[in-house]
Amino acid sequence: MIDFHSHVLHHIDDGSHNVDESITMLKMSYAQGIDTMVFTPHFRFGEYSIKEWLRLRQEKVDQIREALTEEDKKMIPRAVLSAEIEFHKDMNHWDYLGEFRIQGTNYIMTEMPFMPWTKQNMEVVEDILYNTPYIPIIPHIDRYFHTFTEQKYIDRFYRIPVMVQMNAIYINGVHNVPFFKPLFDARKIQLLGSDCHSMEWRQPDLGQAIDRLREVCGQEILDEIDARGREMLKDAIYIEW
Repeated sequence: MIDFHSHVLHHIDDGSHNVDESITMLKMSYAQGIDTMVFTPHFRFGEYSIKEWLRLRQEKVDQIREALTEEDKKMIPRAVLSAEIEFHKDMNHWDYLGEFRIQGTNYIMTEMPFMPWTKQNMEVVEDILYNTPYIPIIPHIDRYFHTFTEQKYIDRFYRIPVMVQMNAIYINGVHNVPFFKPLFDARKIQLLGSDCHSMEWRQPDLGQAIDRLREVCGQEILDEIDARGREMLKDAIYIEW
């Protein structure tokens, strides 16, 4: 299976703290049956320049590569670079938006704001979808279920051809089956992600969620999700470990 949302790269956001932890997270994911990961470190407008952020992201990959042994390389997923872009009201006009895509594809991950969504928020995402080459991935849709987000906006994402991703932690929640099962049954959730951050906080846990989905929704749902993800990544440019 594919983990479309992870913060494995160290010292670039609030994810992994060091190279050793990054490698441990990779091994832990692989042991859970995750053979492919998309690295999605946060990009927050104004925190770094785009040039500096891209340099930093590549530097972290290089440091992990240098630390991997040949034996380690047999026990980690293949990986592709991307980003989790913090929503910005002007992001649909950025001339560097494509720098954040999953490398080799036209998919970008757009993190919606943690405040009440507005019609304008939705219009920015839809402008990217319909008027640029890029297809938004909406991460951790589950975070907005029980908050101030109006249901009409969440439902809007289900109706347009963006990719909606759910986090493993929500699927693993003991009381959440009544909320997520109808969404998977109706094929409203397209992608899965661990959104793993470290070994201390939000460890890789997608394997457990996959087992839970298999039990609750059936293998067919998992097969569809996996096939969709592999089609999305068919032209992806993978990191050479």
